[in-house]
Amino acid sequence: MVFSSEQAMRALGALRPARPPAGDVALRREMLTLPDGYRTAVLRHVPAAPAGLPVLYAHGIQSHPGWFVGSAQALARCGHEVFQVVRRGSGEAGAARGDARSARQLIDDVRAAVEYVTAATGAAKVVLLGVSWGGKLLTAYALGFPQRSASLMLVAPGLAARVGPSAWTRLAVAACWLCSPRRYFDIPLSDPALFTDNPAMRDYLRGDRHRLMRATARFMVASHVLDRIIARAARASALTVPTTLLLARRDRIIDNDRTRRLVERLTGDSARVVELDAAHTIEFEPDPAEFYSLLCQAVAGGL
Repeated sequence: MVFSSEQAMRALGALRPARPPAGDVALRREMLTLPDGYRTAVLRHVPAAPAGLPVLYAHGIQSHPGWFVGSAQALARCGHEVFQVVRRGSGEAGAARGDARSARQLIDDVRAAVEYVTAATGAAKVVLLGVSWGGKLLTAYALGFPQRSASLMLVAPGLAARVGPSAWTRLAVAACWLCSPRRYFDIPLSDPALFTDNPAMRDYLRGDRHRLMRATARFMVASHVLDRIIARAARASALTVPTTLLLARRDRIIDNDRTRRLVERLTGDSARVVELDAAHTIEFEPDPAEFYSLLCQAVAGGL
C-alpha cells in the first residue's frame, strides 16, 4: 500500500521535517504515556513487509524527530519498524520545555518507550539508535537494561563534547539546582553552522521554531549525571550490548578522538567504529544515501 505524503505530514503534526517523507512508508502518530503521566508523541514508521527488529530512535538535545525522518524512513524501507519518541519537554511541547526532574526520570522514560515498542511489535528486544545527546541517554539505558537491548547504534553521540557551558554557567547551574531547579539556561548550540555545512539545512535550522534553545538547571544536572554513569561504567568495560559508533569527520560539536576512546573502554574494544566525511548532523549532508545505507547495515548487524 502506498501512503500519500499528505498523510505523512499530518502524522508529523507541527514538527517540520528536514526532508519531507516520500509517502512510500506508513507514518503514524501515536501517544506514549510516561511513568509520571506525561504524554508525548511517537512517530511510528511501519514497513510494508517487516523483516527485522524494531528500532527505538532517540533525537538530540536541541532536535526533534522531524530532523531525522529521512533516516527513519530509510530504515523502514530496510524492513525495520521505527519508533521516534519525542523526548519530554522537546519538539512540540509547550509546557515544561527543556525540563526533566533527574537522570533517573530520563532513563525511566526510555524504559517506558522500550516497553511500548515491544508491546506494539511483539519483539523481545529493541535496537537502540541514538543521535548526538540521544546517544548518551540510550547508552545509559543500555548499561542498566542490556537484556532489552538487541544492539546500540551511536551516531555522533554526545559522550565527549567540544562545545559546552562556560565554567561560570556550570557554577550557576549547580547553584540553581539547589535553590531554583527550574531556572532556564541557554543550550550553547545556537549556531546552525555547528550542525551542518549544508546551506539549505542551516536555513532549515534557523526557521525551526521547535528547536530547543534552553533547558532547566535540573535538566542540565541530569545530563551531567548521565555522563558520570557512563564514565563509571567505562572503568569496568560494562557495556555488553553490541555497539556501533558512527562518527562525523567534520564534527564541530563532538570530540571524535575522546568519544572513540570512551566507547572502546565501555565495550572492551568490541565496538565497530565507522567514520564518514560529514558534519555533526550527518542526516543533513546534501546526499545522505551513504549514511542511510550504513545505518541499515549496522541495525541489521552487517557492518
